[in-house]
Amino acid sequence: FYQHPRVERMLIKCRRILESLFPVYLENPKLLPAAYLRRSEEQGLTRAVCDYVAGMTDRFAMGEYERLFEPTEKV
Repeated sequence: FYQHPRVERMLIKCRRILESLFPVYLENPKLLPAAYLRRSEEQGLTRAVCDYVAGMTDRFAMGEYERLFEPTEKV
């Protein structure tokens, strides 16, 4: 596995984003799209949140992180 410092920095950023998003959606399921809310009723909230976060593109996950955690970012 290639361990260039830039790659390592990006992995740290990605981990922080995913570890931040997951509990927010668990604590605030109304932030999920309607399809995932319905799925949570069938499969459980944890599974639905996991599937939602796992399906995010990098760009979308970074945007969600900014919208949720950056005070100057538009909601």
